[in-house]
Amino acid sequence: MNTHERGLTLIEVLASLAILSFISVIIWSVFFQGYKYSQNAISKNSILQEVNILTSNITKLHQSLETYEISSENCSIKITDLKMSPHTEQLFSNTKICFKILEINNVSGAGPTTVEPNKSGNDVSLKISASDKNNSQNDITVKTYLYRIKGADYQ
Repeated sequence: MNTHERGLTLIEVLASLAILSFISVIIWSVFFQGYKYSQNAISKNSILQEVNILTSNITKLHQSLETYEISSENCSIKITDLKMSPHTEQLFSNTKICFKILEINNVSGAGPTTVEPNKSGNDVSLKISASDKNNSQNDITVKTYLYRIKGADYQ
């Protein structure tokens, strides 16, 4: 036997490959968990921004209309101006987000509910749910109030 041979045995190569593959799998799974969490956070932020825009627009309509009807259907929120003849409708929807009204004035349901903001004490509380159409588990629920400042002329 020649005792001066240098090199790696097959068992040493297989053991090092097994250790490297185990470490690679751990690093790979940590990377993709972080990526998935990041994508969910980006999606939630996007949904929250859209809900903020939605509530801002609905509040402006609440402050400018005399009598309107608010309802939710088919992943959108509809406001119908009842004072105009014929009635004009404004639809709030998004291609990626599903909006639903959960409560109007602490009453469960999506409407339709008639609102007359000019009457005293007729602020409206809304509970709105918004979810990603591609991932329904990625959703938020926002409770907001539609108000009019006393003494302000909104016409």
